Amino acid sequence: MLTRREKQNLLYLVLGVVMGIAITALVAYFSVITRFTKDNIVKIYNVLPSGDTTKTVTEQTNFRKKEQVADNTKQSLSETSVNMEINPMTNKDSVSNEGIITIKTDIKIAEAVVPVIYFVQDTLSDAKFQAVQKGELQVEQWDNPTNFAGYRKTQNKLIIYGIDIDNIELQLIDDNLYLVFNGKKLLLKNSDNFLRYPSEFLK
Repeated sequence: MLTRREKQNLLYLVLGVVMGIAITALVAYFSVITRFTKDNIVKIYNVLPSGDTTKTVTEQTNFRKKEQVADNTKQSLSETSVNMEINPMTNKDSVSNEGIITIKTDIKIAEAVVPVIYFVQDTLSDAKFQAVQKGELQVEQWDNPTNFAGYRKTQNKLIIYGIDIDNIELQLIDDNLYLVFNGKKLLLKNSDNFLRYPSEFLK
């Protein structure tokens, strides 16, 4: 029979052996990892030209940056083209040698307060109808680089393209507002978007 002290000594011996084996295994593991890493670093240096490692990595990074800038520029140009196709109020004029896009924009030419005319039957003279002012409307004349011809009317303003503000007249007929140009009448509609004139209106 082993005494209590002998059992404790035996237990300490077993624990010492186990801890020794564990420490040896950890040291061997980290040694293998260190050697593997060094071998790979040596292989990388062997593949790259001597003395040009930093330069080569820098050149590759700069090349990637240039590719990314080129892609971003192409995307910006594409988005600009799409926006200009969707909005007839803008027009791409040219691309300079420096790659800067010049865009022509709309220009306001004139504005005026135009009276709204209403015709009533005249019973006091030989004339059949008499023109009476039934209000007024703020009118702006704009010019567009794409020669857009149309209008946009809101509750308090009329914006016209393609015709001269001095050659128009506003008439109220059956509670409907008409734009009169060269003797032709166009029913005006309130809209958030620009509306083109019918082709026969400008002839």
